Amino acid sequence: MVICANMLAAALAAEGKYALSFPLFSGDRRGGPVTAFVRVSNASTDVPRCQIYEPDCLLLMHASLLGTRDAKGRPAVLHGFKEGGLILVNTGHAPQELDIPVRARIATVNATGIAERLGLGTATSRPVNTAILGALVRATGLVAIESLEVAIRKEVPEKVELNLAAAREAFQAVTILEEVAHA
Repeated sequence: MVICANMLAAALAAEGKYALSFPLFSGDRRGGPVTAFVRVSNASTDVPRCQIYEPDCLLLMHASLLGTRDAKGRPAVLHGFKEGGLILVNTGHAPQELDIPVRARIATVNATGIAERLGLGTATSRPVNTAILGALVRATGLVAIESLEVAIRKEVPEKVELNLAAAREAFQAVTILEEVAHA
C-alpha cells in the first residue's frame, strides 16, 4: 500500500500537482494492516501532513476488509468515508454484488487475478498495487495513464514491463457502478 501511495503521488507530481503520500502502520504485528494516505492539491500550501479522517476515495486491496464490522454493523473501513466518493475494491465480484451500505461510486477490478496471470509476486503474495492504480486512473481521471506509467517506471524496482501491463489491463478491466446506496 505504501508503494501504491508513492506511485500515485509521483503520477500526480508528473502532472504538476502537489501531492503528499505517507503511511500509517498498525502496531499489532509485522505484516499487519497498513493504511496509506495521499493528499493532492493544485497549490503546495493546501497539502497538510496528517491522517485523512474523511476520505473521498478508498482503495481496498482486499475485499475481506469489508467484512470487519463496527458497533453499528457497518464495514469498519468505511468509517469517515465521504458519501458520494469512490470505493475501489480488488475483487472478482461485480460492484453491485458487494455489501457497501453507503451512497458511493463503487468500482471493482480483479487486481489479484491480473497479477497472477502476469506472474507478478508469488502464489502467497501477489502485488496488486500497479493494477489497482490502473483501475483508479480509469475510475477517476485523476491523472493520465501515461503519468501513471512514468510513476511506475520510477517507483517499481523490478518487473517494470509486467507492472506496466498490469496497470494497462486493470485500466481496461475495471467495472464502475456510478452510484449506489444500499439500505
